[in-house]
Amino acid sequence: MTELETEYQRLDTQEDDTADEEDIMLHMPDSGRARWNHIENLDAFFSRLYLFHQNHGYLCMMLGQVLELVQFLFIFLFSLFLLRCVDYATLFDHDQKISIPDVIKECSREHSPLLVICLLVASLFWLHRLVRVLYNAYHFWEIRAFYTSALKVSASELDNLTWHDILKRVQHVQKEQRMCIHKADLTELDIYHRILRFKNYTIAMVNKSLLPLRHNVPFLGEMVFVTNGLKYNLEMILFWGPWAPFRNYWELKEDFKPAAKSKREELAKQLSRTILWVGLANLFLSPFISLWQILYSFFSYAELIKREPSALGARMWSLYSKLYMRHFNELDHEFQARLNRGYKPATKYLNSFSSNMVTIFSKNVAFFAGSVLAVLIILTVVDEDVLTVEHVLTTMTLLGVAVTICRTLIPDENLIWCPEVLMQSILAQIHYIPDSWKGQAHTHRVRKEFSQLFQYKITHLLEELLSPVFTPLILIFQLRPRALDIVDFYRNFTVEVIGVGDVCSFAEMDVRNHGNPKWLTGHRSEANHYQQAEDGKTELSLMHFKMTNPEWQPPEESKMFIGALKEKAQQDVQLTNRVDAENIALVTSLQSLSSLDAGGLNSLLGNLAIQQTPRNERSPESPLQGAAAPSYLPLQGPATPLTNPPDQRRMKGSISNTEGPLKGEGSGLLSSIHSPPAVGAQGSSHPMDSFVGFAPDNALLTGGTPRDFNTADMNFSALYMHKLHDHRVTLPETSEPGTAGNAEGEMPSGSWSAVSREPLPLVEEHSSLMDTTQSV
Repeated sequence: MTELETEYQRLDTQEDDTADEEDIMLHMPDSGRARWNHIENLDAFFSRLYLFHQNHGYLCMMLGQVLELVQFLFIFLFSLFLLRCVDYATLFDHDQKISIPDVIKECSREHSPLLVICLLVASLFWLHRLVRVLYNAYHFWEIRAFYTSALKVSASELDNLTWHDILKRVQHVQKEQRMCIHKADLTELDIYHRILRFKNYTIAMVNKSLLPLRHNVPFLGEMVFVTNGLKYNLEMILFWGPWAPFRNYWELKEDFKPAAKSKREELAKQLSRTILWVGLANLFLSPFISLWQILYSFFSYAELIKREPSALGARMWSLYSKLYMRHFNELDHEFQARLNRGYKPATKYLNSFSSNMVTIFSKNVAFFAGSVLAVLIILTVVDEDVLTVEHVLTTMTLLGVAVTICRTLIPDENLIWCPEVLMQSILAQIHYIPDSWKGQAHTHRVRKEFSQLFQYKITHLLEELLSPVFTPLILIFQLRPRALDIVDFYRNFTVEVIGVGDVCSFAEMDVRNHGNPKWLTGHRSEANHYQQAEDGKTELSLMHFKMTNPEWQPPEESKMFIGALKEKAQQDVQLTNRVDAENIALVTSLQSLSSLDAGGLNSLLGNLAIQQTPRNERSPESPLQGAAAPSYLPLQGPATPLTNPPDQRRMKGSISNTEGPLKGEGSGLLSSIHSPPAVGAQGSSHPMDSFVGFAPDNALLTGGTPRDFNTADMNFSALYMHKLHDHRVTLPETSEPGTAGNAEGEMPSGSWSAVSREPLPLVEEHSSLMDTTQSV
């Protein structure tokens, strides 16, 4: 394949109107705030600003970090005490009754060379952590001062402000203080870019299957292996390490910017050597890391297993799922909220699968173990001296654990779950599943693949214990061959944004440059196979970010894409009273939410049918005919904004983890179908821009608080976009020129694993395949 070349471009943002130099010189900020003028490292500053808010202030943050130091010191000293200061011969002497002082001896002064090395490594690590805590204490004290003096937020008010509130105040301070001197205003996306710069690169690399996270294991098939240790090493190699491609937090090294072919090979060799040395260092340190992992896991889980043996049988979202399912420009609290909402349907889905052989075996083991345990308990009640018999207490404990584990493996015979419905409920929350899962949720193949996203805690624990062994092998033998691909990724998918620095171009969420034609963008996208984000990542991320930040103005093509989606939803609303309405994407998306709240769904469908259809034209066979509209909604005509819904209550307490604005207009598809467009409204360049947000009863879908309707709106938007993608629906053309419907065909695999050993195709300068002159 002919290799084309591209040129690294510098992009101006939409708001990057050159400020009047005279205004800058004459601007005299308040002397109390002048210290925040021209902050050099805004990435670190905004990241600390976000962490300060999410961790509930200075005292909570530093208390947590100090106690982590104490915890490490406790594990270190307590392990040394158990090793050197306990007389185990006396402890296990059953001929005499002993007390605790009898088994504590004078600590041995003889130290083996291995013990000395372990002590030295542990001491150096603890001192490093101590320096980091002192460093953080200094910088977060500065952040505390910024909150107090610049944002006017006291510690007591912090938990009662959302991140969106803080964001607006930061934007206001920027206008007064010029924290960033390169532009007058900072948009929401500018601030998100600085907080999530490296995270967006990682998400894009995972989306394009560039990082070696999937492995073919003999006899086990394809497996996913992502641990905290592997993730830490990848981030050090690719982003912040001394030999990483980044010069600092916000700028790539110059050698990675030009597209000179001679540099590609040289940079790939340098990166390959870096990966090799890091892998060898991990191999050398693996015994010490393994020892720490074992000790930490033992002290963390031993008491939990004794108190609640089924805890390790619970499930958790895997580290791989947190990379695969995350949107571009999605902050931690926003993403964690989605995962929390998806936990219950995900648990129900996996519990709906059971093995008949395992069930029969578990019932019988539980019967035998329970019978013996019951006899021992009765004997203990009759005479408590039974507990003094050797191994009786141990036997009772093991039998109790066996019974508990067996009970968790026996399904509830009174519950009936539909895997397809549960998968739709999961999709509504997590927003991403492979196309191959749709319609196949009842198969064990999908169940096995989904369990890689939603794994047992014991599986996660075992992966972490094995991480010191497998991490250096993955780095040396699987990441190194992809060094050239990684170099090409940086060069082809990095853009410079004024006032922000170098960012991943996927994080711009521009459907023209990275949209997928099979995901509704159609001819709006000019991206080729390698420039397309897979699984609708660009489109879903765009919708999520717009709903989380309603005042943000996306690029023109992206704005028209959102408008076309809303227009399509409006068209589907007109068809909700037809006999075949169940085949309409809008209705099927709403029906998929029935598992969340069936009553709210019926009210919502009834409201849509009644709003859009005169009484004398309603079909008696329509699936929406029997649904009743809420009494506080208008029976006919356009919906009007609702000021005081019956169940709306003023929120109290901590709202720091709220996604998006706590109050305000909705900006998603569900809001648009409740508020028909005011066509021809002045001051709007597009009919959809004139929508007035309408929030119906907040308890309709998720129940009860102002933020719940926004959640339901995003759930519906994700489901609706997936339904349109599944049906390969062409979005309607908007009034602006240059838009078109999407083409039909199968979704591309998007995997680079098939070409992982070959360089990515470079794009020719000024080529239409990759026009890097887009505006931000």
